[in-house]
Amino acid sequence: MKMFKLKNAAMLTGLALTMGLATPLAIASPNAASIQRADIKLPIQNYIGDFGGPSGVKALISTFVGYVAADPHINYYFAHTNIKALKYNLTQQVCEVVGGPCKYTGPTMTATHKGLHVTTAAFNYLAQDMIKAMDKRSIAKPAQNYLLAQLAAMEPQVVTANGPLG
Repeated sequence: MKMFKLKNAAMLTGLALTMGLATPLAIASPNAASIQRADIKLPIQNYIGDFGGPSGVKALISTFVGYVAADPHINYYFAHTNIKALKYNLTQQVCEVVGGPCKYTGPTMTATHKGLHVTTAAFNYLAQDMIKAMDKRSIAKPAQNYLLAQLAAMEPQVVTANGPLG
C-alpha cells in the first residue's frame, strides 16, 4: 500500500500551521491495529465528541459543502454532483473516521474521483475549506489535526492529475 507523497504531507502540515493549528499533523503509517474500512488508512481515534456527535458532523459537512460550493478554485468539480448524496456520504465517512457510530458504505475514493482529474492544488483548497468549516463550527484544534491527517492519507486515491501547482 502506497502512502501519500511526503511533499503533500508537508503541504498539508504547512497549511495546518498557517491556518492556526497549534500542532503539526501527525502523519503515521498504518499498522496492524488500523481499521481498514473504505479508504481509511490511519487508526481511528475517538474524536466524535469534539465534533459534537453525529449531528455535529452533519452540521460540519453542511458548512463545508457550502464553502466548497462558493470556492471558485474547486466548485466546478462538483457542478454535476448530487449534493444531497454528497452530504450524506461525507457525513457518514467523517463520522466514522472521527470514531462515531456511523458506517460509511459509499463508493471508494478511487471510484468517486475517477475521471475528475483532481490536482494537488485542488486537494489542498478542499483541505482549506474543511479547516474554515471546522473553525466556523468551533472544533478543537487537536480534533481538526486528526481529521486533516485522515484526509491527507486519502490523497493518493483522490489526486489523479497534474496541474500548474501539482
